[in-house]
Amino acid sequence: MANIVTVSGMFGNGKTYFADAPVIINISGLQWPASSPFNIVRVYVNYGGKRVGDFHQDTGRQSSIEFNIQSALRAIWSDYDYTDEVGKAQAATTATSVAAKEQSRAMRSYTLEIFTEYLSSDDGGVFTSTQCTDDNGNKLIPGGKCLLGGMTEMERSLIANKEDADVSHLEHTNLRNGDASTKPTSSPELVGEDSITSWVDVQEGATRSLFYPSKAITAEDGQSAHAPIVLRDYRPYVDFLFVNRRGAIETCSGMMKEDMNITVETQQYAHAGRPTFKPERSLMAIASGGRRSWGMSSGYQTRDWAEWWTLEFLMAKQWWMLYKGRYVPVIVEASKKSIDIYDKTKQQMPHVDFTVTLALEG
Repeated sequence: MANIVTVSGMFGNGKTYFADAPVIINISGLQWPASSPFNIVRVYVNYGGKRVGDFHQDTGRQSSIEFNIQSALRAIWSDYDYTDEVGKAQAATTATSVAAKEQSRAMRSYTLEIFTEYLSSDDGGVFTSTQCTDDNGNKLIPGGKCLLGGMTEMERSLIANKEDADVSHLEHTNLRNGDASTKPTSSPELVGEDSITSWVDVQEGATRSLFYPSKAITAEDGQSAHAPIVLRDYRPYVDFLFVNRRGAIETCSGMMKEDMNITVETQQYAHAGRPTFKPERSLMAIASGGRRSWGMSSGYQTRDWAEWWTLEFLMAKQWWMLYKGRYVPVIVEASKKSIDIYDKTKQQMPHVDFTVTLALEG
């Protein structure tokens, strides 16, 4: 029994989806023999010539069914690390807009194979497996594309139609960086005098932008496309890289407090000597640790930026700090479990305090 199926939902049509957000596909046009008690649809997700996902479910003789292929798309990116991205940031520390190379976000394409499996008494009680084709006769059905990252539950709840829950839904929400950056555009970003930024800096001629987009402003582009501007403080700031929720390397600059700690842990062990007429035992100590940690702050921010520091920077999964000329891995922890974003009873701007610990000992 040949099946020509239609695949719709969050799928194909040249769209790009986040691997860490639910990606729902709908398969319709399924046909089943009247005498089959089991009617199963099996979907394979392929990438790089390999099957990275296997989904199957009994349809109950329905002509359509939905699958969430998110886990397979995450598997596509299981081999990816951000070493190259951090290296680009390291190179951009001294690069100008002329020397900086334009960066583009990597995306990976996938395909689908769909099979119907049924048990029919007409075939002597043997399971029959039939590969389906799409409307164009393709057995290897062209899929969509996927990026690292995801959308929050709030972002998904604000989308009326799940078929629009792709990257293009977020285009132009950030005038500087398209779908990559999550920085608010309601007010300028505050950075240090020599900090790099993932935004385009339109102050005083030369730019020091990074990643999205990393190029000089052209006459056709105009400064308005990159507003609001970056504000540079004369005080020294510490530069960070982190992976935002959309899977992109993001930059930010924090203020260093007069606060540094080094953890040292000492374990004592009993050391027994060789058996002699007089028993002899002594204690020995082995020290470990040596991780440096600093108290830092976002500085005084607007409400939107305070939320961004809390929901993006503090809740990231990977961070790097520019330390002695190199980006080194660090661990970032909030100084308090609860962060006050604003309080109308107090006449002060919010700030986010946090602790940064080197992920390397010594």
